[in-house]
Amino acid sequence: MKRGFTLLESVIVIGISALALIALSNLFFIFNSIYGYQQVFMATSGSASKTLNALEAAVFPAEHVLASRSFSGTTYTSSTTVLVLELPSIDSSGNIISGVKDYVAFYTDSAKFYRLVEAGSGSTRVSGLTLLSTTLNALSFTYDNADFAQVANVTAELRMQAQFKQEVVQSHLREQLHLRNLQPTL
Repeated sequence: MKRGFTLLESVIVIGISALALIALSNLFFIFNSIYGYQQVFMATSGSASKTLNALEAAVFPAEHVLASRSFSGTTYTSSTTVLVLELPSIDSSGNIISGVKDYVAFYTDSAKFYRLVEAGSGSTRVSGLTLLSTTLNALSFTYDNADFAQVANVTAELRMQAQFKQEVVQSHLREQLHLRNLQPTL
């Protein structure tokens, strides 16, 4: 007697194989969608966190919020979307360099958020422009005093947004930042 597969057995095996293939491909597509969404979510959250960390690093040691400052011929004016700071210059040992200042401006251009640094002579800070985020949706700086020379606290509110397929991924951070506000010793 010859052993072989009947037509019915072959159809059943092909049907089960087709169902398994459909299930695996569906699982693959779902996994890729979840993975892509998570990547966008992490990028958005990471961008918000990086931006807030850069703000903290500049605001905490700052002596003053400036009403405006000219950087290489372009004037930046503190407002709800621009923050201009004056910081003491720091040498490589971490000591304040007397009479030397660093200046930092944070500003937006479309969905991009930038930090511009103008370091004083001998400062360990590096002058230049740094792109902090490409997912900025909204930014708001709020000051505790209308007179920028008297500002002691800056509240930064950031909304980051990116899109993955039809899903909008958002991250919202708000933090109150305190300036050092050093007063000269008499």
